[in-house]
Amino acid sequence: MRVKLLIAAGAGLAGFTAMLCLFLTGNAHWIDDPVRELLYGLRSSGLTAVMKVITYMGNWQTVTALCIVLLLIGKTRITYGIPLAAGAAFVTLLNRGVKLLVERPRPEDITHLIEEGGFSFASGHAAASMFLFSILIYLIRKNFRNRKAADILTALLAVPMIAIGISRVYLGVHYPTDVIAGWGLGIAVAAAAAGFSMRLDKKKTGA
Repeated sequence: MRVKLLIAAGAGLAGFTAMLCLFLTGNAHWIDDPVRELLYGLRSSGLTAVMKVITYMGNWQTVTALCIVLLLIGKTRITYGIPLAAGAAFVTLLNRGVKLLVERPRPEDITHLIEEGGFSFASGHAAASMFLFSILIYLIRKNFRNRKAADILTALLAVPMIAIGISRVYLGVHYPTDVIAGWGLGIAVAAAAAGFSMRLDKKKTGA
């Protein structure tokens, strides 16, 4: 498991670094232009309504509400609430720091289907949702005895984990490279959090 977590963290950081290098060297358009053209070509009133609902699932209000609920329930506080809340806060602060350092402007306003301000790189929605749902999947698979239920929840949680990032590009408020970079940050932080959780478990059992 440690090796898998190291691979996941390394892949996340590599993805983030690659997207940053593409932007800094002026080559991000290799990915951004064709993906944006594809997603913008799919736009319709019905799909836009769906994408708005999906993107709001990654808003800080939604993430905060979920963490608060898990912290308030005694049975989920330690197992789920604390790891999710601490990790979500960390990945959010990390992403904001990256935005301030990189200072990439958002796509042109004419492409926006929702209002969004601030810098573009990396996508905070993509980073937070990737962390939140991937670490939640890890914790569920670690703690659930019913494997069938764990498999079903894994499949259900994997959908918004990816869809939220896609919605940000579809709605015109992020470039694809922003989203991939955000996913990379989220995966790296989730892997680190999972590794920390494993260490705590070993200390508890005296292993």
